[in-house]
Formats: sequence, C-alpha cells, structure tokens
Amino acid sequence: MADTPAQAAGPAKTCPSSACREGALLLGVMTSAGTLAYLNPPVPVDAEFAARETERGRPERRYRFAGPCLEGGCPQWTGGGCAIADMAADPVHLGLPASPRKLPACPIRHSCRWYFQREPAACAVCPLIVADMGGTETYRSVQAEAYAHDRDATPVPPSGRQ
Repeated sequence: MADTPAQAAGPAKTCPSSACREGALLLGVMTSAGTLAYLNPPVPVDAEFAARETERGRPERRYRFAGPCLEGGCPQWTGGGCAIADMAADPVHLGLPASPRKLPACPIRHSCRWYFQREPAACAVCPLIVADMGGTETYRSVQAEAYAHDRDATPVPPSGRQ
C-alpha cells in the first residue's frame, strides 16, 4: 500500500503561497470572484515581471506564487509544519465538505507543502486563499496569534485590531 502524502518523506516541498520574486512560479491569478485560476503549467517569474508587479503594489493580492518551502526560515512555520495549511485546511470550520469530490487541477500537488501536511483538505481550500489581504488582514499574523492562543488559552485579535 502506498504512503499517504503526510506519511511519505521525499524531496523538498513547495510553498503554494510564496512571495513574488525572480525564480518563483506564477501558480495562478486571483479572479474577481475571489478564487484562484491555476496556470497549467505554472510560469517562471523573471526579474522584470517581479519588479513591474511589485511596483504596481502587492502582487500577492492579484496572483499566487509557488517557491521552495522555507520551513524554519518562514514566519508561518510552527516547528512542525505550516500554520497556514493547518488553519486553512479545516473544511468543517470553513463550511466545506470534509472530503472534496474533485480536487483543483494543481501543477504542484506532487511537492506541495500544504498537500503533504493536510492532504485533500488543503486542496479544497487552496483556490480560496489570497496570500496578501493587506494591513492586518494578511495571514502573516496567523503564527503569532496561534502561539499567543496556545500560551494564554485566549484568542488574540490580529495585530492592530482590538
């Protein structure tokens, strides 16, 4: 019997929500409906594209990029996994079926950190995740909130919100 993604060890994992920079892969475009339209295959980001889109402001609001999972080098790393994958892949909490009927056509699933960590539950919500909502709504605050919650057993609002 084959190992499930969460059990299998293997090559380096890919972050499905990386920053816009040269060398990243353009994974998809966020639609006006708020879902990700995947590019198959993903398009390598060159320096010109990264500079142009950064100049336009917050490319992660308009696109999703994939790049190497930085694990301990990422503020989302909890020590054992990606906090975004764990928080986003709670389908019941999000009002989604526990087992999606059809997974999105994703070109990085074979190496995706979120899939490796949370299997199809992560795939079900992946098209709904915007990497940068701006201000205090960005997911960069998730890890700090989770640590504060564990430490104090009291939920903490995102930075700057009371």
